[in-house]
Amino acid sequence: MTVSFEKERRARAVLAWLLACLVGGLSLSAPFAVPIMISDATIYGSGHFSAGLVLALAVIIYTLVLTAIPAIVLVNLVRLFGWRRGIADAAVPAGISFALTTLLVAGNGDQPVGWLPFLIASVAGISGLTYWLLAGRPRPPY
Repeated sequence: MTVSFEKERRARAVLAWLLACLVGGLSLSAPFAVPIMISDATIYGSGHFSAGLVLALAVIIYTLVLTAIPAIVLVNLVRLFGWRRGIADAAVPAGISFALTTLLVAGNGDQPVGWLPFLIASVAGISGLTYWLLAGRPRPPY
């Protein structure tokens, strides 16, 4: 009986992660993909809709690949330290995304960071909150 519950809980967590990546990927790619999909401009060629769809799909796959291992590590850290779920599930990915994006965009410090770290951090926070809601609002004890 316990094994079945544990499998169901893990399956729900994985499904929640997949859907959170979908939400994050779509919210990050929508401002770029939707104009391509509805554009009448000929610079995109004849496959406007498919070009926007490919862009959105690429961002979603990129999100899945980049978040697989960090998601497992972060969930275990949150459990280990007993942080409040929901807040931690949104704040930790947002903070890490902000820091990494700032480091990657700033490079050697000569370039201004701009708005990109804030955009990526907000998407990561929304995705983390989506994960928490879809995973059934997990809370201690585990």
